[in-house]
Amino acid sequence: MKKLILACTLLFTMIAVAQEQSTGISVNGEGTVKVIPDEVLIQVNVNQEAKTAKEVKANTDQVIDAVLKYLANQKIKEKHIQTEYIRLSKTYKYDNKTYVFTANQSVSILLTDISKYDEITQGLLELGINGINSVNFQSSEIEKYEAEARLKAIANAKEKAEEYAEALVIKVGVPTLISENSSSNYSPTPVYRAMEMKQSNTSSSNQQTLAVGEMEIKAQVHVNFSIIH
Repeated sequence: MKKLILACTLLFTMIAVAQEQSTGISVNGEGTVKVIPDEVLIQVNVNQEAKTAKEVKANTDQVIDAVLKYLANQKIKEKHIQTEYIRLSKTYKYDNKTYVFTANQSVSILLTDISKYDEITQGLLELGINGINSVNFQSSEIEKYEAEARLKAIANAKEKAEEYAEALVIKVGVPTLISENSSSNYSPTPVYRAMEMKQSNTSSSNQQTLAVGEMEIKAQVHVNFSIIH
């Protein structure tokens, strides 16, 4: 008997919710906040090749050690430096019937001062890194701007609902359902716009070496509003 009562209660609840959702004004809203990045995440890689595993590891360790010490001297905090991967492999060379050992190691570095990009990357290249895998711009206040984007999305949804209501000669009531369509792990998309990044003060020319641009942080929501006749 208890199970029957519970089933009936759930059924009536589902019917009531369905009826509520089938009436009203249902709209999507989008909010966008544009910001200038204040941080840059660079990923560098070190590739070494040698005749023995011991030798290739020693050579790689020597470069990585120099990189870490250099970054420490540049006042880059330890929490902003992270090893992304370490790969060791052995390849057989059929032409001379010998083995070659290869080591690949990647390190990501977060620069909270974008103006140091040229100095840091030049210093790393001089220490023996083989290249820069990626450069990603980001904001130190991403959560703040995501919140602003959500508020704009809600306001946009309400504005749309009021436009529909005005055309139908009705009034918008309270929201009965709000859902966020965008992921909380949304990755901002950089929209590149030229910004001049000067070299060091000792440089004889002012060159554009980095296009920082701006980031578009978006939020999307779905809102159901009740109708006041």
